Amino acid sequence: MSSSWESPLDAAYEAGRAAAGGAVTQVYPALAAVSPDVFDVACHRLSGETLAQGSGASFILMSVAKAFTLALAVDMAGEDRVLALTGMEATGLAFNDPAAITRTSHGRTNPMVNPGALTVASLVGDEAAIRDGLSRFAGRNLAADPVMVEAIRSSNQRNRMLAELLAERGLLATDVQTALHLYTYQSCLEVDAATLARMGAVLAGEGRDPISGGLVVSEAAARVALDAMALAGLYEASGAWHEAGGPPAKSGIAGGIVMVLPGRGSFAAYSPPLDESGNPLRALAAARAFAGAAA
Repeated sequence: MSSSWESPLDAAYEAGRAAAGGAVTQVYPALAAVSPDVFDVACHRLSGETLAQGSGASFILMSVAKAFTLALAVDMAGEDRVLALTGMEATGLAFNDPAAITRTSHGRTNPMVNPGALTVASLVGDEAAIRDGLSRFAGRNLAADPVMVEAIRSSNQRNRMLAELLAERGLLATDVQTALHLYTYQSCLEVDAATLARMGAVLAGEGRDPISGGLVVSEAAARVALDAMALAGLYEASGAWHEAGGPPAKSGIAGGIVMVLPGRGSFAAYSPPLDESGNPLRALAAARAFAGAAA
C-alpha cells in the first residue's frame, strides 16, 4: 500500500473531470445560480496528511451536515432516544418525500433523509451547539452563509410540510419553527473540500481529531453516523453503492460529498451538477475512483 494518498487523489480528480452530465439543483433558487464548472477534491489521512486539488471554493454543506449533526445529537441525547425518534430504515424514496413519514403508523425514517434529519436538528437545540459542534469536526470556526440561510428559509415549503407531519406524530424535540430553522442553519454552514475531508477523518478515527487526537464525539456517536451514512447517505443510490463495496458516504445537493474510510481517513469532493438521485455526479465519480485506488 502506498504511504501517501497522492496517487489515489490524482485518480479521483481525473475520474471526476472525465464524468459528464448532471444538472445543478433546482430545489432552491439560491443554489441554482452556482457555477456548474467548479470541481475540487481533497483527502485527509489519520496520519495527518492532507491533500487537495482544484479551486478551493467554499460551498454550503446542505445534507452533508446530517452525518455530523447526528453524531452530536447521539452524544447529547443518547443513541436510544435519537434512533427511537428518527428510525434507521431505508425509505427507497426521494430525500424529501413526505410518503416516507405517512406510509407507516410510526412515521420514522432514518437520519440521512430530510424527515429524520429535521428530528436530529431539533434534538441538538440551538445554533451555537450546531455551529460549535461542527467547527470541532472541522478544526476551525465555521459560519453559516446568512444570505443562503434566508434564501433557503424563504423557499423551503417542502421541509416545513415534513416538519409539521413529524410534529403531529411527536417526532420533534422542539416546535416546528425551531426545528426548521436549525435544519436550515446546519445546511448553510460553509466549508471547502479540504475542510470537509478533515471532518470526515474524525468519523474515520472513531470520533477523534486526526491532528490533535482530541475527542470530538464519542466512538458510539461516530459509529451511528457511519451506520446511517452506509444505509442512506446517497439517497436512493445508497443500496447500489453499498452493494458495490462503497465506503460510508454522504452527499448534499449543493454539490459536496464526504466519504469515510474507517481507520484510515476521508475523501471529500465538490461539484454542483447532480445525477437523478440528487448526488453530485462528478464528485461521486471521483469518490468511486478514490475508493478503488486507495484500497
